[in-house]
Amino acid sequence: MKVVLLHAYSAANAGDGLLVDESLALLREALGQSVEFTVVASHPETFSHLDVALVDAAPGKFGFKRSYLKLLRSLGEFDLVAGVGGGYLRAGRLEETAKSAVIHGPQLLAAARSTTPTVYLPQSIGPVNQMMLPPLKAAIRRLDRVLVRDDRSLGELSDCGVERTLDLAILGGQINDRTLEPHPVPVVSARPVRGAVPPLVTDLCAQLGRFDGYVQSETRGNDDRSVMAAIGAERILTRAELLDSASTSPRVVIAVRLHAALMALRAGHFVIHLAYERKGFGAFADLGLTPYVHNVSMFEPNRVVRQVEDFVTDKRVRDCYRASVAQAMERGNSRRVELVREIRSLVDAANAQISAGD
Repeated sequence: MKVVLLHAYSAANAGDGLLVDESLALLREALGQSVEFTVVASHPETFSHLDVALVDAAPGKFGFKRSYLKLLRSLGEFDLVAGVGGGYLRAGRLEETAKSAVIHGPQLLAAARSTTPTVYLPQSIGPVNQMMLPPLKAAIRRLDRVLVRDDRSLGELSDCGVERTLDLAILGGQINDRTLEPHPVPVVSARPVRGAVPPLVTDLCAQLGRFDGYVQSETRGNDDRSVMAAIGAERILTRAELLDSASTSPRVVIAVRLHAALMALRAGHFVIHLAYERKGFGAFADLGLTPYVHNVSMFEPNRVVRQVEDFVTDKRVRDCYRASVAQAMERGNSRRVELVREIRSLVDAANAQISAGD
């Protein structure tokens, strides 16, 4: 069994690395542990720790690499073409339209043309300008299954046969059980939004006074280190300190990147998300945590400060939060079982059709 996973970015962005890991795990669960994977990525060297073949999708000085173009022409040799979960099909502003067209356009079009079964794992698709919307919809309609993870994507693509589901970090996710009292000092994980620190994030940090920091992404064009250096954290936690040390006290984490929020939540922390795209609102609604997601450009810093204080001082607030997360993860586990069955059926039906033709 051979599967190609398209649209990967860079594991130096921990969220994108998580989405690749979760995509591979889900597909292995559906199709077996012996599946041979090829992963197409913009920074393939960051995925060298995975037991997969890697193909570089980034254009160089002289255009795309031959190996990449050859793969796009040979998708029919695979048993399944999958799109990694994420939020890469965007064409709102001019810059993101150009990036999406150059990096992701060829992969999407190749998948749409292929006769191999295709499934795009949970996506946020959009915003998309009016010029790009018709060709994007035409390509999506030719894919066998496209799963979206927020209601806006579902509404805007309702005529394309997309289906609403949960983010990959929620589908089958497990929560570390941290039983100690929460640490009184919160953690802030920020990122640039349209090239700058959001002003309200700076205001929030000033009102918090003491806080630690955490860097989610360190990849070119998506590097949070300068932002984190600017907002005044007492110290920057390592990934292991925040996510792996299950025996330590839970923290109250305020995160701008969605998967910084979801990874911290899975690690057993209390998370407030300052969302900059539709995907954040969709995920926190699915978790039953709508009061804890705020628009990064329009929120009230003093309200977030009160939420931080409530987590630290009020056990009832913590218990209610944990109960909502537990219920959401239970739903995610059930939906994962269904999705595994659907992917397996999609591939089995294609193989049966090939056998009948022989």
